[in-house]
Amino acid sequence: MSAIAISVTPDTLEFRRPFSQVVRQFITLTNTATDGSVLAFKIKTTAPKQYCVRPNAGTIMPGGAREIEVLLQAMREDPPLDFRCKDKFLVQSTRVPSDFGEVEDETARATELWTRAEEAKRFGSEDAIYEKKIKVAFLAPLANNVPQIPLPNTTATSTTTAAATASNGTSPVSIATVDSAAAVITSAKQTDRELRDAKDAIKRLTIACEGYKAEIERLNVLRQRKAADEKSGNVIIGSQLSTRQTQQTLPLPLAIALALIAFILGAVLF
Repeated sequence: MSAIAISVTPDTLEFRRPFSQVVRQFITLTNTATDGSVLAFKIKTTAPKQYCVRPNAGTIMPGGAREIEVLLQAMREDPPLDFRCKDKFLVQSTRVPSDFGEVEDETARATELWTRAEEAKRFGSEDAIYEKKIKVAFLAPLANNVPQIPLPNTTATSTTTAAATASNGTSPVSIATVDSAAAVITSAKQTDRELRDAKDAIKRLTIACEGYKAEIERLNVLRQRKAADEKSGNVIIGSQLSTRQTQQTLPLPLAIALALIAFILGAVLF
């Protein structure tokens, strides 16, 4: 067992679907050293582009604890349900030597501290650096689709939540469930209202189309009547012209007789 007394929980970070938004989890580091040592830590991951760790390095005072926030970045689409995540986190810790004081300026002294620890481990000091691996698991979405409620990461938040629970007899999950149900009901009412508006619009368009259809039919009838009237007028005009020509033309026998008389007169006189 390493002489560096640090507790790391949990052993597996469990991220629950859906991953279309950022999903949050926490790592708790506790300094359990009995000799009053200050511990320094840093956290690495095999997928640095996929996760955001805050903070990823720092110190823990004797008997103190640090809560590390781990954010899984939003994905374009969820991996298959049978997907086995192989991502891992590595928590490294080392004892801060007494000549470092309380390591108030963590950034300035971190490089020298870890350089010393790595050199000590290289020269055979197995207790120079303590390492703990944390696995990652992707969980299926909740069956009842209740949204995830991030766990509070401060004592003040926990106290406030407990006070609210004691005063109204409800839990944060039940409040979230009620809010979610209210949102669903509101969305359903809005959808019904939009459907009614759409039906009214369709009804108005149908009535307008029927009016246009009736007007088109009326115009077609007028057009047909006009064409029939024009055709009838042409027949009447043609009949009148034929009658006039008949009245103006002499009967054929009379015309022949007049022609003979004219021929005879012409022969006698000329």
